[in-house]
Amino acid sequence: MNLRSVLVVLITLALAVPFTALSLFLVAAISKAAELLATLPASDWPSLAEEFSGRWPELAGMVIGQAALMLILILARRPESAAGDA
Repeated sequence: MNLRSVLVVLITLALAVPFTALSLFLVAAISKAAELLATLPASDWPSLAEEFSGRWPELAGMVIGQAALMLILILARRPESAAGDA
């Protein structure tokens, strides 16, 4: 393996480890939030629905933006040259 491959693996690990820890923390926080939602009285659900109805365009915009970025990355990918494989 050349230095570039080793560097790519190390960068991937450096990104993966903190995000894995963050995801474990978020799973614990979400489970606590779910317990809190289960204890809400029925009168609070309409206000939650009203809040979501105002926020769904933000969520849709983020999803569409991520899809657009992925499409750009896929379409802009350069073809690999045959000389690079040798």
